[in-house]
Amino acid sequence: MIQGKNIIITGATSGIGLELVQILAQHNNILAIGRDEKKLADLKRINSDHIHTFVADLSDISALDMIVKKILIKFNHIDALFNNAGISIAKKFLDTEQDEINHLFKTNVLSVFYLTRAFLEKIIESKGMIVNIGSLFGDIAHPLFSIYSSSKFAIKGFTDSLRREYLHTGIKIFYVAPRATKTPGLEKTMNIGKYFKMNIDEPRAVAEYILYSIDKGIYRIYPKTIERIFLFVQKFFPSLIDENLNKRISRI
Repeated sequence: MIQGKNIIITGATSGIGLELVQILAQHNNILAIGRDEKKLADLKRINSDHIHTFVADLSDISALDMIVKKILIKFNHIDALFNNAGISIAKKFLDTEQDEINHLFKTNVLSVFYLTRAFLEKIIESKGMIVNIGSLFGDIAHPLFSIYSSSKFAIKGFTDSLRREYLHTGIKIFYVAPRATKTPGLEKTMNIGKYFKMNIDEPRAVAEYILYSIDKGIYRIYPKTIERIFLFVQKFFPSLIDENLNKRISRI
């Protein structure tokens, strides 16, 4: 169990991030980052002694300098960083505007690089951990999710490389690949997912499984579900995945 730590969590006001904050705040100091000031205020009221909030739009990379400075002024000691914030796009590639692509990659990828780089030395000092929340879409790319999937492929590659690069320091670096998770604001994405027969998990269950897996020292955290079979098929028989998804996209 993680106890007595200073933990940064992005995307803290909904979904998996919100559940991680609520669970971890029972025994740790949480530095919760999110875009919605009201939701952050509500979150702080849950446990004002252990939840500290910072308003930030992670797609605004230039604004992250100030957030990092504020965090380091308040907490010079950082034990863990949960890079959880992310957005999704579900549409045909040719229908996707360049501004949408830029916004998603700033949020899902560049902010992860930036925050990891900003806090890595502190985490090495504390022999702490970094937890990057990816997606099964970072292993099995679905039609209509080309931008989102590529962002999660990037996070998976980044996490594996970073873990191997800093293995000698004693820090722990985890990659999490949940399947679709019920999150406010992603209803459209989840509706499209139904055509691909995606299973949708409750964020509380996902958060609990992440923390359980971290305690067990599992560095690549995947759901113990039928999707593991799909991962095997994707690796050794990718054409079968192509055929299956092609049949489903014709119904949309």
